[in-house]
Amino acid sequence: MRATTAALAAGAVIAPTAGAAGAAPPDDTATSGNKITTTHWQGIDDLRQGEWENLRPGARGTLGIRTAGGPTTAYTDPFGDGTAVEYETGTWTSPVVETRYAVDESLTSWNATTPTGTWVEVEFRGRKADGAWTKWFVMGRWASGDDVEPADGGVGDIHRTSVDGQNDDDAYLFTDTYVAKSGHEPEAFQTRVTLYRPAGSTATPRLSGVTTMTNEYLPDSAYAGTSDFTLGRAVELDVPGYSQLVHIGEYPEFGGGGQVWCSPTSTTMIQYSYGAKHRVPASELADIVAPNGDPQVAYAAINTWDYTYEGSGNWPFNTAYAHRFGLESFVTRLRSLAEAEKFVAAGIPLVVSINFAKEEMPEAGYGTDGHLVTIVGFTADGDPVINDPNKATDADVRSVYTRENFERVWQTSTDGIAYVIHPHEVKLPENVPGATPNW
Repeated sequence: MRATTAALAAGAVIAPTAGAAGAAPPDDTATSGNKITTTHWQGIDDLRQGEWENLRPGARGTLGIRTAGGPTTAYTDPFGDGTAVEYETGTWTSPVVETRYAVDESLTSWNATTPTGTWVEVEFRGRKADGAWTKWFVMGRWASGDDVEPADGGVGDIHRTSVDGQNDDDAYLFTDTYVAKSGHEPEAFQTRVTLYRPAGSTATPRLSGVTTMTNEYLPDSAYAGTSDFTLGRAVELDVPGYSQLVHIGEYPEFGGGGQVWCSPTSTTMIQYSYGAKHRVPASELADIVAPNGDPQVAYAAINTWDYTYEGSGNWPFNTAYAHRFGLESFVTRLRSLAEAEKFVAAGIPLVVSINFAKEEMPEAGYGTDGHLVTIVGFTADGDPVINDPNKATDADVRSVYTRENFERVWQTSTDGIAYVIHPHEVKLPENVPGATPNW
């Protein structure tokens, strides 16, 4: 894709922050804990800090494509009928963000809505210690819907997808995660979002926010051991429990339910915990076939499906899906259950990614090479209360796992990956003082 010349020439520089870019994080010589940073551009005031090409502000603090006359490009959906479609584009490019440490991994999530036929592409590039930039890596091509053949005969939705085959001398791209090669770690980055609509259309995608998470190398030895319980009391949020296993055999073209649907099942639990206005409209569920109930889970699996990855476990696709229903969302890494407690205390449950052998967490009753569950609370003793979708029925989903075991497998298997999903009015907790801001 075409770089925005004005953005690259401007060379604007910011330091990463937990909210709108501006204030510097702690100097890394004084930073406590692992270096994990999120940089948010949420809402029009934050998005103004980047460079715009053929964009204009729109409803509810979003960016959309200008009325007409912008640059165009052709795209052939690799999962479509082979026809190239001409699209008008608009591009947002972030300022240069100085991380103040060598970045081993990065992951970008976004909040955008895309009317039928429109879509967004999200990219990342890093600046290495020698001043050279990597290429732009495509982090995802996203469409909110799946109307690939509209009844009116117009241009349909693309098949949302990650992009394989991007590895080079600088980095690997594993589905949704940028991993720097040794000696090529960036010390600064830019994020870019390109909005697409069919040429001649007046529809436009709406970009509400972008979050890029970066972190230093986090080996298992970085795990400091079981964190202290900070709440001092039992706290449990009212989050519905949904089983992924009741969906086994449903929609084989989208994985067939069961274990491959843990991510959309967990995302749906959080979505539905926030009340009726954030749920999937009944009209959208009318044609969903779910013989054992919970059609909203099957709907989420279909609408988070990554056609290249061939799964519904793409992390940013799940948080982007949640945004369709009026929720702000992003992916980050948390350093401990003590950090997770801050979210629960603020009324925000978390989806977290784990994998473990059965003997590492025997209380779960199984082992897994990749799973998503929801942290909904803590017992009075500090053990996490988990809505685990890998249970036979909805009634069995609520589980209590040992703090020591759960925290260890979460931190050492995925370095604390978490989805943060919340309504705008439910505010995030304060970041940990003295640490790089990781939410």
